[in-house]
Amino acid sequence: MQKHILLVSFLPPMPGTGSPIILKRHLSQLELQGWKISIVVPESSLRNTNKFSSSWQIIPLTGRKWWWPPVRREISGLLKMRLPLWRWECEQYLVKERPSVILTCLWDIYPLLALHLSQSWNVPLSVIIHDQEEVWAKSEDERCRIRQRSLTILNKAARIWPVSSELAKVYNLNNTEKSSVLYPIPEKIDCSFVEWKSNFQSHPVVAHAGSLHPFQFTNFLILAQSLQKINGILLIIASGDNPTLTKLLDICPNVKYHEPFEQNKDVISFLSDNASCILVSYSFSLVEQPWAATSFPSKLVEFSKLGLPILILSPRSTAISKWAERTQWLAHITQLDNAEILNTIVKLTNQESWMQISEQTQKFALDEFNPERIHSQFVSELPDKIF
Repeated sequence: MQKHILLVSFLPPMPGTGSPIILKRHLSQLELQGWKISIVVPESSLRNTNKFSSSWQIIPLTGRKWWWPPVRREISGLLKMRLPLWRWECEQYLVKERPSVILTCLWDIYPLLALHLSQSWNVPLSVIIHDQEEVWAKSEDERCRIRQRSLTILNKAARIWPVSSELAKVYNLNNTEKSSVLYPIPEKIDCSFVEWKSNFQSHPVVAHAGSLHPFQFTNFLILAQSLQKINGILLIIASGDNPTLTKLLDICPNVKYHEPFEQNKDVISFLSDNASCILVSYSFSLVEQPWAATSFPSKLVEFSKLGLPILILSPRSTAISKWAERTQWLAHITQLDNAEILNTIVKLTNQESWMQISEQTQKFALDEFNPERIHSQFVSELPDKIF
């Protein structure tokens, strides 16, 4: 009988960044392996996307009907009343068919529906965790409510994949057999590793692609000023009206930018042609970026396929810095020290040291960050029930 996965998510799997693109890549691979794909998402999240495989079954969750009680995230009783109504909607689409596994990503209230369906249908629940949601809470009450909700779901799940061991520790998962770290799966693209070019010595280019927050300004400013001393460029892929980018462009003549690309393959191609190093940067204040303590940067995994050196700027207290220390990452800076930053980027202008750092990136791209290996782990650990 055909295996059938039902994803319950706050956003549909789709191109872009974050959890949606990670989910899309896994589901696309499962479909190629013969799985049936069904997706349960709030109908409001479908308004701006229709980029689904025609064979995927989309089940939109109704936001409200006049005879339904309202949903209030802070009132657990109202949530409990809504879950059977949403289950009834799912059953109208599925008729008598039931999935062999239910998958959810731990964010917002929808994993509660995934748990409800799992218990109602006796189908195993699997949970991916990319972020510690409660660090975005606006009050202590909200933080406690989100954490309790997360723990309830995780306690009942058959399989859990945190993105880092630090995130697993937050939810007391490090010593449980049902939990294992799963890296964000990169796009499967035929891409040759970038080779050393002579202009890397005279005109190094450190490139950043991804979100650009105000709290990253100091990191980028010091890096740009250090690069200026060796005729280098800080290349940023971001919207031209980004306030942080605008400030950098005003101050630093060696900061260049390019508007974001629609497709990931175009970003990869651009970086391959224009960069000599990739930047992964976190704020050196966890007050400004508290999720850095447990999150793992998907760009590190994604851009490793270029084989370029990857420079990590991050304090020791973050998940990525602890990973970098465990793996003895060669281009890793844990404090905003001008001399250390300059010394590190100078190494990127030397062919021998550039190749040594590049080879480390290539090793991870071919092994731990290989999309086939990550998806194979996902499939092998995915519990399912055949009806």
